[in-house]
Amino acid sequence: MLRIIRASALMTVCVLAPTALLAQEPAVGVRTSSASPVAAPAVSSPFETGTAFSAAVVQGRRGRSAGPNIGAVGLGAVGGLTEFEIGPSFRYWANERFGVQAHLGFGGDSDFLGDDVQYLRFEPTFIVAIGDFGSDAVNVRPYAGGGIRVFRTDIGSFDDTSVKPAGVGGVEVGFRGAPRLKVSGELSVSGENDLDDFNFGNGPSIGGARVSALLHYFFD
Repeated sequence: MLRIIRASALMTVCVLAPTALLAQEPAVGVRTSSASPVAAPAVSSPFETGTAFSAAVVQGRRGRSAGPNIGAVGLGAVGGLTEFEIGPSFRYWANERFGVQAHLGFGGDSDFLGDDVQYLRFEPTFIVAIGDFGSDAVNVRPYAGGGIRVFRTDIGSFDDTSVKPAGVGGVEVGFRGAPRLKVSGELSVSGENDLDDFNFGNGPSIGGARVSALLHYFFD
């Protein structure tokens, strides 16, 4: 009987000992560290990426619009079409509607140089834009305005300077391919009366019409 009890106790030890050892060992592959898990990197959805790209394209188109260069200084040249004249020109749009410009033209024979200049025309005017027509690719801006014309004539022994009221009307054209460059055609008409001889009762007589081509490059 004693032998049977000893044998049973021995078998119980052999069965329970490996189970106790396994319970003390950590499970293989189980994370025991208390460190917080690393967050996965954020991935933008295709919809968000496409929206950002579209916004960039629209912004780029606006930046290269053919429209007017508001608040930028335009420097360029004026060339006479009805008679030979060439010189520097200035234009500035203060806002969407109002601007100022001034032309300084030198005229004479088509091959004039230096002393062959026969007249000088300085014409500062205040201009008003009628509107903007066309598209982002080509913009057409008609304008009209008024100012004065200072005309200096020097032919041989004859020289004279006159100051007369002047009116202008023209069209400024811009292109998206060259957004800072503007081409214009302009009609300028001055009164026959000098400002000193102006009489509101009789009104000014119209004369001195000139057609010119202008080119301006606008600097911010």
